[in-house]
Amino acid sequence: MNVTQQVGFLEAFKLFWTNYLNFKGRSRRSEYWWVALWHLIITLTLLILGVLTLFVLPVVGVVLLFALALYVLATIIPNLALNVRRFHDRGFSMLIPMLSFAVGIIYNIINAFTKRTEVAEIGHSTITNHTGFIPWPVLIIFLILLLGLNIFVFVVSLLDSQEETNKYGPSPKYVPYSGAYRQMHNEGVSNERSMTQ
Repeated sequence: MNVTQQVGFLEAFKLFWTNYLNFKGRSRRSEYWWVALWHLIITLTLLILGVLTLFVLPVVGVVLLFALALYVLATIIPNLALNVRRFHDRGFSMLIPMLSFAVGIIYNIINAFTKRTEVAEIGHSTITNHTGFIPWPVLIIFLILLLGLNIFVFVVSLLDSQEETNKYGPSPKYVPYSGAYRQMHNEGVSNERSMTQ
């Protein structure tokens, strides 16, 4: 098998946006991790600048934090699509990435409605506020499930591409030697053998 050139930093970001709704096919490990680096750079930059400018120029800080929120929302679907294509590259179906996404949403909803007791003391008075209706064990169960799924997703994202074509398409990394390449390679080997004899 011939190994194709790795997806570059800029090319990965371009592929991320051009494959916004592409839940078919396969994506290489390099594409996945370059996009992760892009997200880290963009989100940390917007977050740090937003928080720092919030105290000096509040309007600019709010705009930067709003831009961060928009970026995170805009990348939800293409991140899910990239995750699915990465799983396809290893021969897995889209079940685990979709399940991880759904459990993450359910976990956040449950977290918002979990029973909490807030106690505030004002002067000599104590105010107790009870919120939520979902018991804590439900939240813990979904947290454990979410962590397990995310660990599995992380491990799959670290694995190399399957060399052979699978039901999701040909490998984006490994391609069979072409006839011309194979012939040139065989001639090179036979020339080396004749020189050593």
